[in-house]
Amino acid sequence: MNMTKRRVYVYLLFIVVVTLLSYFIFISHSDKNKSADSYSVETFKSADGWGYQISKHEKTIIVQPFIPCLIGEKPFPDEKSAMKIGEFVLSKIRNDEDPSITIEELNNRIRINYD
Repeated sequence: MNMTKRRVYVYLLFIVVVTLLSYFIFISHSDKNKSADSYSVETFKSADGWGYQISKHEKTIIVQPFIPCLIGEKPFPDEKSAMKIGEFVLSKIRNDEDPSITIEELNNRIRINYD
């Protein structure tokens, strides 16, 4: 085998190895991103209204049967408002923020009669 052919084979082998390594690194990285953010928000119906729960890796981490930051135990009046606040709390968790809700944040996201 002459020197030119040998260089071509080495070069092709190098390209195949680099391509395979890049592929496996990409697949490994994308799998880590999927598993790192395996949160979910689900709503549930209660006797008087709605609530939400947040889970991570199918383990419940927050159960919120009542509207947060209100005095007393008042459930969400509808599924849409429970989901909206649940998704907002989840966004705070994903951003490493305090998941607590203030009355201002509540008012900015949903319109509820608090009486």
